Amino acid sequence: MKRHTLLLLFLLLLCSGSLQAFSQQSMYDFDIKHWSSSDGLSSNSVRAITQDNQGYIWLGTLYGLNRFDGNQFEHFTTTNQHNLVSNNITQLFKDSKGYIWVGTKSGLTGFDPVSLKFDRYPVLSEVTAIIEIAPGEVWLAADHLFRVKNGQVTRVDKIREQVNQLEKVDDKIWITSSHWLYSYDLTTDVLTSYALPLELIQIPIYDLYWADEQLYLASESGFFALNAKGEISKCELPDKTNTAVYKLLKDSFGNNWISANRKLFHQHDKQEWQYITADELGSSPWFSDIYEDKQHNIWLASFSDGIYRSSLGNINRVLAPGADDVIRSVAVTPQDTLLLAGQSQLGELDANGDYHTLLNTDQLGLGAIFDLYWPTENELWLASTKGVHAYQRQTKSVSLVFDQLENNLVRVLQPDHQGGLWVGGVMGLYHYQNGKLAPFALMEQLETRHITALQQQEDLVLLGTTRGLYQYQQEKLTRLGSGTALFNSYITAVLVLADNTLLASTLDDGVFIRPPQQAWYQLHHGNGLPHSPVVSMVDDSVNNVIWLSSLKGIFRIKHQELALITDAALFPLLTIDEVLSPYDRQLGTIPGRCCNGAGQSKVALWHQRYWYPTLKGVVSVAADLNQQINSPTKPVIKMVQGQSNYPLNSSQPKLLLELNDRSITIHYTALEYIKPTALQFSYQLQGFESSWHDVGPRREAIYTNLPPGNFVFRVQSRFDNQPWSANTITELAIVVPKRFDETLVYRGLWLLLVLFCLYGVLWLLRRNAINKQLQLGQLVKQRTQELENSNLKLNELNEQMALLTYKDNLTGLRNRRFMFEQLPKDIEHFQRNRESMQTQGKGVALLQLDLDNFKQINDQYGNLAGDSCMQQVAWLLIRETRGSDYVVRYSANEFVLVLRDIQIDLVEQFCHQLNDQIARTAFVLPDGHRTHLTCSIGYALYPLALLGGQLINWEISLQLAGISLYHVKHSGKNGVASIHFDQQVDAFEFEDSSHIEAQVERLLAVGLARFNLYKSA
Repeated sequence: MKRHTLLLLFLLLLCSGSLQAFSQQSMYDFDIKHWSSSDGLSSNSVRAITQDNQGYIWLGTLYGLNRFDGNQFEHFTTTNQHNLVSNNITQLFKDSKGYIWVGTKSGLTGFDPVSLKFDRYPVLSEVTAIIEIAPGEVWLAADHLFRVKNGQVTRVDKIREQVNQLEKVDDKIWITSSHWLYSYDLTTDVLTSYALPLELIQIPIYDLYWADEQLYLASESGFFALNAKGEISKCELPDKTNTAVYKLLKDSFGNNWISANRKLFHQHDKQEWQYITADELGSSPWFSDIYEDKQHNIWLASFSDGIYRSSLGNINRVLAPGADDVIRSVAVTPQDTLLLAGQSQLGELDANGDYHTLLNTDQLGLGAIFDLYWPTENELWLASTKGVHAYQRQTKSVSLVFDQLENNLVRVLQPDHQGGLWVGGVMGLYHYQNGKLAPFALMEQLETRHITALQQQEDLVLLGTTRGLYQYQQEKLTRLGSGTALFNSYITAVLVLADNTLLASTLDDGVFIRPPQQAWYQLHHGNGLPHSPVVSMVDDSVNNVIWLSSLKGIFRIKHQELALITDAALFPLLTIDEVLSPYDRQLGTIPGRCCNGAGQSKVALWHQRYWYPTLKGVVSVAADLNQQINSPTKPVIKMVQGQSNYPLNSSQPKLLLELNDRSITIHYTALEYIKPTALQFSYQLQGFESSWHDVGPRREAIYTNLPPGNFVFRVQSRFDNQPWSANTITELAIVVPKRFDETLVYRGLWLLLVLFCLYGVLWLLRRNAINKQLQLGQLVKQRTQELENSNLKLNELNEQMALLTYKDNLTGLRNRRFMFEQLPKDIEHFQRNRESMQTQGKGVALLQLDLDNFKQINDQYGNLAGDSCMQQVAWLLIRETRGSDYVVRYSANEFVLVLRDIQIDLVEQFCHQLNDQIARTAFVLPDGHRTHLTCSIGYALYPLALLGGQLINWEISLQLAGISLYHVKHSGKNGVASIHFDQQVDAFEFEDSSHIEAQVERLLAVGLARFNLYKSA
C-alpha cells in the first residue's frame, strides 16, 4: 500500500535540511512494542504490512504470510496454502473491496481475508509494487507492467521492459524502470519519459511518493526529486547524509517518518527532526515498510528484526541535558522551577526546558534524597540517608541542620498547620518549632520508630511506619487497621481527602481505603489494583481524581468511584484509568518501569502537569488529561474446529455442525495491539451451561460430547484491571443436529434390552456372591498370618537400616538425615538453657563449607583421586572440631559443621583458621602426587541478635549461612563470609522463610545489612 503524501514543509526540510525549534515533544513520547520469531513470527525478515477490514494485521515475511491479532501469529505458507506462489513475500496491498493482493518473489497471489480463500494469478516473476487504478483493477510491477482486471491478467504494452515501482497521482501513473522514469496519463493515453541520473541507473528504487506537485524517489543511492523542468536531482536527509532510503509516511497526526539505512527519522508536526538509532530502539532501525493502522498505531517492518508497533502515549519523558538520568525526588521551588534530586546531583528545570545544576556529586555527598522543604525562599532543606542538610541558594553552601540526626536516614520533612515541621525517618519522629527539635511525645507507643510517610490535615496527622499506620489527633495516638493486613504493613504513602476519606498504600498489601464512618477496604491485585507497590498518591481536587504511581506505572481513580465503595465486593467494579501501564515501553526505556523510589516528594504539580521521577529522567502527564478509559475490542470468533474446520466471518450469526460433530474447539480472539497480554476472556455455551468460565488469556473453548440442540456461544473480553461489560460480548448460534441413535424409538429398544440383561446379571451375581463369601473368609485368615510374619521381618530390617542411613558411605561423616533429625534437638536443648548460654556468651554456629573448583580434581586425576581428597578433608574437619560438634556431608563437595555451645566471639576466628588450614594442607593422591585445595565458608549464628528479641528458627540461620557461602563464591572464592544486620532490623523481617533471599536483598539494598567478607591470603 502506498504512503500518504507529504506537506510542503516536509519537502522543504528534505531538500534544505533546515530544522525547527526545540519542543517538549520527542521520540521518547512514543510507546513501542517489538515482536520477533521468538514470539511466533515466521521470520524476522518482514517486507510488507497491511490491515484487513476485520482489523487483523497481515505481515509478509521471508518465510510466508502471517495474520496477527496482537497475541498470536497464524502462518500461511505454500505448505498449507497451495495457491500461495512463494513464501518470500515482497508486497501486500488491500484494494477498495477489501481483497488483499500478495506480491512474492515468484509471482502474484490474492486472497479474501474473511473466507481465507487464496487465488493464484499467471504472473511468474518478482512483484515489486502494486497499485489500484480503479475498483476491480490493479496494476503491478514485475518483469513487465501487468494489469489485473476482473480476475484477468494482461500486459500493459505501453512499456515493454521490466518495471520496479508504481505511484498513482490523480489520473497519472508514475513508473520506474532500470533506466527511465515514465509518466502515463490515463485520460490522454500519453506516455512521457524522463532519463534517470547516473546514480539511479540499475539501482534499486524502493518507493515513489508525490507532494507539492513533485515526485520523490527513495532508492539505494539516496533521496531524489523530479522538479518542474523534468530534471531528477538529489536531496539531503535531515541529518545532511545521503544514505539509502526505503520508505516514508506522514501519519494522521501530522508526524513524519523516514526509513533510511540504520536510522529512522521522525518529526512531530511543526517540530524539529529527530532520528532513532539502535541506542533507543534496542536494535538497528532498518525498516522495509511503515504502515498506519485504523487505530493510528504505526507499524515498522524490519529487514532483520521482526516488527515494531509504535503509538503516541499519554506521557512526556524529559531528559534534561546535563541532568542525571536517575531522578530520585521532584518538587516545585518558590522560584517556579522544577527541582530534580538525582542520584549524583541536584538541579532545577525551568519552564523553557533549560536545566541548571545546583549541587554536583562532590558537593552533594548526601546519598538518596527523600524529601524537600523550603523554610525560606532561598533556603532548601534536604532529607537524605545522612540526615537533614540546608542548601543556601545565594552562597551555594550545604550545612547540617540537626546535629543529633547526623548520618540517620530521614524520609519525611512535612510542615504542620501551626508553622512547625515534622521530621521522620529511621530514628523516629521529631517535631521542629521555634528553633528547637524535640522527639515526638508518644514515640514509645509506636511498634517501630522507622517513619516512612506523613500527611497532616488540620489537626489530623496520618503517620506511616514500617509496621502499620497511626493516627495522631487531640494528643492521642491510635493504631489503624486492626484486624486487617494494614495493621502490620509497610506504609509507602498516605493521603487524606477533603471528605476525610483515608488512603494508605503499602509495600506488599496494596492500597487501603477508609471512607468516612466506614471500615477499611483493601484494593489489591486480586480485585482490580493494576500494579504495586504504590509509592505516591496525590488528590487532584480540580479534576476530581486521585493520581497514584508505582514502580511500574501511573493510574487514576475518580472521586465518584470511591464514593460508591460500600463493600469490598464492589472493588472489581471499580473503574481505574491506567495512564502508563507495565505493558508500555517507551523508546530508550525498558518496559514496566516507571516511578522511582519510595518516600515523600515522588510527584509534583508544575505548569498543570504531574511530574514523576524515573530511572530515565522525569515523566510528566497533563493534569487535565482527557483520556477515555481503555475498553478492549469486542472478541472475534475465528473458527470452530471439530471433525471438520468451520471458518467464520464477523457477520455470520449461526453455524450448523455436521451430523457426527459433537466435540468441538472454538477459537476466538480480540484484536488488541497496545496491551494484548492484559486481555482476559470469559465464555459460556448458553443452553449447555449456566455459568461463565473465566479463562484468563486463553483463547479457545473446548467442548466434548455435546448433546443435540440449539446453543449460543458467548464470549466477552476485558483488561485485567477492569470489570466485565456486556458491550464486549460476541455471540454465535451453534446447531447440533440429532442422529437416529438419539431418537426416542432408538432409546426405547435399548431400554428393553438393558432390562433383560440386567435380570440375567442379577441372577448370576446372587449365585456367585454366596461362593465368594466362603472363599473370602479362608483367604482373609491366610493373608492375615502372612502379613504378621512380614511385619516382624520388616521391623528387623528397619532397625538395621536406621544404623546405616545416618552415615555417609564415602567419608564416614554424618549425613543430611542425621543433621535434620539431630539439629532440632540441639536447638531445643539451647532454648531450655537459653538464659545460661547467653550469659556465658555461647550459642550454636552453623557453617557451610564448599570446596572450590573440586571438579578439576576429578577431571584431572580421576574419581578415585577425588574420593581420596574428600576423605582427607573429612578427616581434617573432624580433627579441627570438638567432640561435642559434628560434621555433616551436605552434598557432593559441600559440608555443614554444627558447633554446639560455642563461644560466639570465637566462631569468626575458627572459620578463618579452618579456611587457612585447608588452603595450607597438601592432599596426597593415590598415585603419590600432592595437590592443594581451597574452600569457601559461610556461617551464621543461632540465635541472631535482632531487634525485638524474637528467636527465629534454625532453618533461617542455615539459609543465611548458605547465602553467605554463595557471596564468597561470587567474590572470587577462598574466603569466609557472614551477614551482619543493622541494630534497627526487626526479627519479623524473617518470619517468612520462603522468601529469605528476597528479604536479605532488600535489607542489603537499603543499607540495613552487609556482608563481612574475609579473603585468605
